[in-house]
Amino acid sequence: MMEQLKDWEYVKQGIALWLNNMPKAAEESFKNRPSSVHIDAGHTFICFMNAVISWETEKMNEAQSRLRELEKQCAGDVGWLKSVRSKLFGHCESRKSLTETLEEQIILADSQLCLAILVSLSQDISGFMKGGWLLRKAFKVYQHTYQQIYQLYIGTLETDEDAAGPQAPLFQRHTADGTLAEPLDLGTPSSTAWTVPNSNLQTPEGEWSPIQLEALRKSQTTTFESMRDVRHPPGESARGSGVSLEKSFTADLIGLRGNVCSSIESLETNDSSTMSCRVPRNHMSLDLNLRKAGKKNGINNPSGLEMSVKHDPTERHIEPHEIQRLMGAVSFGYGIFQLSISLLPPSLLKLISFLGFEGDRAMGIACLRFSRQSIDMRAPLATLGLLWYYTIVTPFFALDGSDLSSEISAAQELIDEASDQFAKSSLFLFFRGRVERLKCNIQDAIRAYEFAYRSSAQREIKLLCLHEIGWCRLIQLDYGTAMKNFKELKTCSQFSKSFYSYLTAICEGAFGNFSNLVRWRADILELINRSSQKDSQIEKYIFRRCLKLPRAESGEPPKYNSSLYWKYLVFEMLFLWNALNTCNVEQLESMVADCSQPVDAFSEPMLGISRLILGACLCCLTRYNEAIEAFRECIALREASSDHQQQDVHVSAFAYYELAVLLLRQQQHEKDRVEARRLLVYAQHTFKNYDFDNRISVRIHSVLKRLE
Repeated sequence: MMEQLKDWEYVKQGIALWLNNMPKAAEESFKNRPSSVHIDAGHTFICFMNAVISWETEKMNEAQSRLRELEKQCAGDVGWLKSVRSKLFGHCESRKSLTETLEEQIILADSQLCLAILVSLSQDISGFMKGGWLLRKAFKVYQHTYQQIYQLYIGTLETDEDAAGPQAPLFQRHTADGTLAEPLDLGTPSSTAWTVPNSNLQTPEGEWSPIQLEALRKSQTTTFESMRDVRHPPGESARGSGVSLEKSFTADLIGLRGNVCSSIESLETNDSSTMSCRVPRNHMSLDLNLRKAGKKNGINNPSGLEMSVKHDPTERHIEPHEIQRLMGAVSFGYGIFQLSISLLPPSLLKLISFLGFEGDRAMGIACLRFSRQSIDMRAPLATLGLLWYYTIVTPFFALDGSDLSSEISAAQELIDEASDQFAKSSLFLFFRGRVERLKCNIQDAIRAYEFAYRSSAQREIKLLCLHEIGWCRLIQLDYGTAMKNFKELKTCSQFSKSFYSYLTAICEGAFGNFSNLVRWRADILELINRSSQKDSQIEKYIFRRCLKLPRAESGEPPKYNSSLYWKYLVFEMLFLWNALNTCNVEQLESMVADCSQPVDAFSEPMLGISRLILGACLCCLTRYNEAIEAFRECIALREASSDHQQQDVHVSAFAYYELAVLLLRQQQHEKDRVEARRLLVYAQHTFKNYDFDNRISVRIHSVLKRLE
């Protein structure tokens, strides 16, 4: 029975085994099947997920190695390299079907995207630069492939109103009254010079040279450009980072603009199957209302100009159900691509835009929702991608403020829909715990994590669950239990031992155990010195916080023997990781009492931190006027200090941002809006190179865009 399955069906079953706590069975299933691009891709996807879950260097290196091999396997048979080989030597190998060619293009783009994510996890500028370069390459492949599959897809759509099945994201755009939007202008021609360099080519390190930038500027990569004549309902705006809703339409099209001739002939240079058209690009438009258009390819030609499409029926034909599946396959990677780009810090958005693409979170979500309803092997991965976005990314980056009701509802719906197939999956149980945590049901979250921990046969997921349990104990201000959890993670995990050592140290101090603090300082410094990721943002943060620990047993200021001093460092962690809004009222009131203590030279690890946390806790308690006073007091304390701009700059930056957001929420007078904008612009241009500056810069950028 298994032998009768197609490769992609076989891989889908292997991924289901992995998700249902049977990783060894999944590994064996891939080994038992003759090697193919699908089998290799499925095995590589699993390695990639293991790396992302664990963040361990060994897993990351293994995943990157597999991804480069997969990229090399797919890149040699498509794009520029194949066209040159065909011209010089002719077709010296058996012709592949269009389905196989499109599959390899999708897998090529997926491998480059996954590589970009892995190298960007270092969170340093070098990692972001390498990731941006890889994303550009993935974009070119997605752009070309999406164009081909989309043209095939719209030709297979049912035209009656009762047509079943999910619709591609493009056809989900409606106006406020429920009618379809006006036709879109497709005036920009797509690129016919489609090249796919692989990762073995040199990736730029550090700064871009003028020659490189000029070469990129002159490249023929089609860019996302604003669409004209698109009407929006009053008050409607796009949620994408640094990109308008008009641009999100273009993200749907991926090159369905003007010269549709390049769809297939750039793949098969000597192919007899050609696409010819004689439509000037300034006369091309796409009519979204297919029921009225009634044309096979969905293209509305208002000038009545002729279009002809010729296919070789024996070699280029694809069954409609295969086209539907391929549409779901390409939508998965394209959706992750859009989300990944939209989450890059503003400092890189200009570079990304220069490279020829931008991100749209709304379009990314729409693509993933389409993909998860398909029959493709990536469907369950699309569900995981959505859960990751709703329960981890959005709360962590605070992309849309503290109101996560819509994200919680969407995540809960996804988990409920997947319960039949993945009810006991440790990963889905993990996300169930995340949802409960966002609902502030911390005890229910801990039970879900503990169940996932017991159910999982994968060490990476066990450690992930233990990490979440430790954070839940921290949210409960249960310093003693949290201390034990983090100490176990420091012993068992290969990821950032210094991070877990620091968490253990501050929990011990908050618990009143001061005897080990000097030893923890020495251990953390040694771990950072040995770390291969010492230049990453998290390691730099831990190094600076390690300096807050005592150096010697005696002769130190009395603040080190005060549990309040260490509680402030715990509260700072909860604040920076956006966990304060998951604390219950009792815990918030306890933190308010601690942070309301008088400020003196020995009570705070960093000037103004108590008032920053006080304001954040009061916001969670909806005591907004008191919160505004706390943030203003924090700013005043920092401004009065002569070295406030040199030390612990993040306290000032976050205070300005939080005060601005609160003024916008209240907005009792127009002057509040004016002051909020001034505070945001001041923070954006004044404070640089502080702890987790990328996180807050993303938020500031997002708020300023909404104010425009």
